[in-house]
Amino acid sequence: MNRRDLFKSAALAGAGALSPQTRAAPNDRIGIGVIGCGAMGRMDLADFQKQPDVEIVALCDVYQPSLQAALKLTDGKARTYTDFRKVLEDRAVDAVVVATPDHWHPLIAVAACDAHKDVYVEKPVSNVVREGRLMVEAARRNKRVVQVGLQQRSGSHFQRAAQIVRRGEIGEVHYAQAWIHETSSPEGLGTPPDSDPPTGLDYDFWLGPAPKVAFNSARFLGTWRSFMAYGGGRITDWGVHLVDIVHMAMGMDTPQAVTASGGKLYLRDRRDTPDTQEVTWEYPGFLLHYTCLLHNSYGHNGDPGHKPFGSYGIQFHGTRGTLFVDRAGYQVTPQMKDHTEPGGISYRAAFDDLTGISMYYVLDGVAGRGTTSVQHVPHVQNFLQCMKSREMPVADIEIGHRTTTACHLGNIALRVGQKLRWDGQAERFTGEDAASEKANRMLVREYRAPWKLDGMQA
Repeated sequence: MNRRDLFKSAALAGAGALSPQTRAAPNDRIGIGVIGCGAMGRMDLADFQKQPDVEIVALCDVYQPSLQAALKLTDGKARTYTDFRKVLEDRAVDAVVVATPDHWHPLIAVAACDAHKDVYVEKPVSNVVREGRLMVEAARRNKRVVQVGLQQRSGSHFQRAAQIVRRGEIGEVHYAQAWIHETSSPEGLGTPPDSDPPTGLDYDFWLGPAPKVAFNSARFLGTWRSFMAYGGGRITDWGVHLVDIVHMAMGMDTPQAVTASGGKLYLRDRRDTPDTQEVTWEYPGFLLHYTCLLHNSYGHNGDPGHKPFGSYGIQFHGTRGTLFVDRAGYQVTPQMKDHTEPGGISYRAAFDDLTGISMYYVLDGVAGRGTTSVQHVPHVQNFLQCMKSREMPVADIEIGHRTTTACHLGNIALRVGQKLRWDGQAERFTGEDAASEKANRMLVREYRAPWKLDGMQA
């Protein structure tokens, strides 16, 4: 039995979401096809290529400069395609990396599962909620391993931070906050005029299921996520990483209600996503608050934002302490507990400085800190290991879908302009008012012909 027959038989054997454990021949290599060879696709390619059991056998992109840059990384050895369907027909491809713009993720991932390929798909998994559920169903229907590029889950310091929260070391957590605060010039992406597509770009294919519009450089490489037709702004870009760690630490991934405010308050450019946004999700027993700023990098933890991404991170506020975590590490700050000496006055009677008389504070918890850890390479390795064992990966598609869904809800609440209640099982807003009906219509999107994703309107 060869490697591909082994993988196929493993995927079809047994019950459950994935198949019983099996392993490829030790001297045989896993064939990887990379679909989407932009900056993130090439980063994925590089880390997959480092693994001794991997061979990059196929590359696909509709923009020739990106495709050729990726081909160079393989020393010209990989086959190149401009149509992802050709990659799925390539029998040497055991799994695909989907690193296209977000609006392409669902259609390609579902097609890959139906072609019996395992999938590593970048975050966010979808452009609308319904797409994510269809991706989960495709993975389960075909017994495929689908890993989402939420690589922070594979970082050991993120795992330790989550354990601290789960073990109750900072007490009961009823409030968490996450943020991405950056600076930008007020011109932002600018307002360039429409133009002809650049040489080497199949622009109609790049648009794919998105609406037909004229090419504009503000909506292309590195900036397309600032437009709702292709992404969801900062919340589905950075916010999805932050929300995901809250889900992991709190053991809950389905909000019951969401509110949002903000808009395009600072930037004067073509984007249609907010530059200033706050979202509050209500989960059973705790609130999660998220903010995005593009005009000021000062963070909620006092960080002035002197890092490449400005200030970003997550804080869990517990009854015995506060835990901050980002990609650089984590810090636990114990909660202070106040005491009053006999005869002291602990309230407003201390008119001189309003601090009270004969009061002192002690730590009610244990401090701690941890430094950074490698995240992306272990995430890739986890995917490859699960391809062989047929176990669930650390960021399975269901996890990625639920995290992405929370971010979509934040954008929908902002567009609707009022608090919305969410039924996580039915994946619908529960209100019977006009706003909830409008919000439910935003859970799906229309695909431009000839592209179609079965079940989108279900």
